[in-house]
Amino acid sequence: MSKTVAVIGAVSLALLVVVLVVQLVLVVPSLGALGPGAEQTGVMVMGEGKASAQPDVAMVNIGVETRSATAKGAADANKGQMADVMEALQGIGIAEEDIQTADYTIYPEMQSSEDEPPRVIGYVASNSLLVKIRQIDQVGDVLDAVTEAGANNIYGIQFTIDDPSSLREQARAEAMADAQSKAQALADLAGVGLGKPRLISESFVEVPIPYPAVERAPMGGGVEVPVSPGQLEVSVSVQVTFDVR
Repeated sequence: MSKTVAVIGAVSLALLVVVLVVQLVLVVPSLGALGPGAEQTGVMVMGEGKASAQPDVAMVNIGVETRSATAKGAADANKGQMADVMEALQGIGIAEEDIQTADYTIYPEMQSSEDEPPRVIGYVASNSLLVKIRQIDQVGDVLDAVTEAGANNIYGIQFTIDDPSSLREQARAEAMADAQSKAQALADLAGVGLGKPRLISESFVEVPIPYPAVERAPMGGGVEVPVSPGQLEVSVSVQVTFDVR
């Protein structure tokens, strides 16, 4: 009885192996048909395009930092000083919706020495605003006004374009023309005809003009703040796969 079972088991296993082999033979050709054959023919190229224009908006990060023996004292001093800065901004024509609180912190100021452990000697309140200036030629006047009003940190100035869509379209058209030209050259060298684009992917980069932090001291005494917006460049890259014929 056990021999019969063993024989039947061996036959079943052999049949199973045959079935699996047949299935593998049937599946592999179907996978090969989807592999790197006719489906993968074509020309893939990268195209690049750039467009630039003068920025029409400046983003300025303005800060007020105050110190006191207590956290409340630092906060109260900061509140009054920042109110003066806000008043100066609105007085020069900056709309309320173009002024946004960027950061507000209160932290202890520590002092340490070799003989003693660190100890708290006071508190610092720091408040910063992100201000959008819609008239580029007003940047220097704004910086002068806020520093006179009590702002003691300018964390950075960034020039940009409020609506860069038209620049992006110009760069995109140039990138596609570049891709078309490269693909045509490759097709000519290969002795094939160039067909229509089958697949297109795009990436773009907008490069603003950053400026380093500026402290209040160099801007005191009514000295005019020099600013130069320069140019803003938009770069578009496309990867295009063309059919060939």
